[in-house]
Amino acid sequence: MPDAVKALIDGFDKVTDILNVGRLLFYTVAGFCAVLPLAMCLILLVNGHPQDDYWVQFVSDFSKASHHYEVWIAALVGGFVISVVANALVSPEHPALADPRKSDFAYQYPRLYSGGMHLKDPSGKDTNTTKDYAAWLISEYYRYYEIAVFIPFGVLLSLPVYSLYSFAYLVRTLAVDRPSAFCAAYLAFPAWVFLSVAAWTVIWHDFWVPKIVQDTFTGWITAKRNVIAGLTDFIGSSDAPAPQTGPAKTDAAAAAKG
Repeated sequence: MPDAVKALIDGFDKVTDILNVGRLLFYTVAGFCAVLPLAMCLILLVNGHPQDDYWVQFVSDFSKASHHYEVWIAALVGGFVISVVANALVSPEHPALADPRKSDFAYQYPRLYSGGMHLKDPSGKDTNTTKDYAAWLISEYYRYYEIAVFIPFGVLLSLPVYSLYSFAYLVRTLAVDRPSAFCAAYLAFPAWVFLSVAAWTVIWHDFWVPKIVQDTFTGWITAKRNVIAGLTDFIGSSDAPAPQTGPAKTDAAAAAKG
């Protein structure tokens, strides 16, 4: 592989590591869930008379809002706001300390990919660079927790706004005196309100947080403890590679020893 191409790939890899593109994607999805109905409300209010069929109007505004790049920018920013708010409101309990499960995948993982092992290029030549796969695995488990919290919380925020959208549609149609347009909206408005109340009071608090979020959080904490225990044990064993010095030493190895 030419050096210029390799340098370009390495540079792109560093950028994606810094930006964490995967995390940006689901942050944006979480923000989009909350921002989209707000944009739909604005489109409904600033445009002309609404259509007679509520669901035709709903789909039309949904499509228009999703095609505005400003909505996606707001979704990205809103996703980070949602992450802060959700983290403040959701406080899962830490699982009790327990002996590491040596048969667990997370415990054995450092023996496969960590301990300051050098990476190889496609030709098998040592690149003299290292990657902390143990820390990577911990971050991947945490990403599952973030997805379990942030995207559903974005959906939760959207439900009252859909109720507001339906109410705004009713007001607009009442203003132009078109009673034939009321049937679907009259059913949709209380349906959105009921779904919002049920989601906030029952689904989120009584099911999602204790059953889904708590289990995902427990899985992350347990995996993190097992990875650290496995890495500590691996570094102290005779199977571990020679310790690295200077910048090449992995963060996880340094943390385990210090």
